[in-house]
Amino acid sequence: MLADPKKISELIRMKKKKMMNADPELVDTDAHPDINPNEMADIKMQAEIESSLDTPHKIDAREKSLAVDDNMGLSDDEKKRMARLRTYIDGLDYDGE
Repeated sequence: MLADPKKISELIRMKKKKMMNADPELVDTDAHPDINPNEMADIKMQAEIESSLDTPHKIDAREKSLAVDDNMGLSDDEKKRMARLRTYIDGLDYDGE
C-alpha cells in the first residue's frame, strides 16, 4: 500500500516550512568543558593549590618511558642474593609436620 505522492509532497513542504520558520539551533563551540561555574572554580583553586605547594611533579604514565629504569626491579646485588635465597628455599623440606 503506497502513500499518495501528493500527500507525501505536501508533508515534505510542510516540514521544510516548519524548519524555515523555527528558531536557529545553537551549537556550542567553546573550548571550555561544559560544567557549572562552581565546579570550574573548584578546579582552578585545586590547580592553584597544587602549583603553590612544594611537592614533586605528578608522573603521567603516558610520558613515562617503561623501556629502562635503573630504579625499577632488583639491583645486580639483589639479583645475586635472590638466586642464593631460591637455592636455600628449594633445599628446605616441606613436610607440613
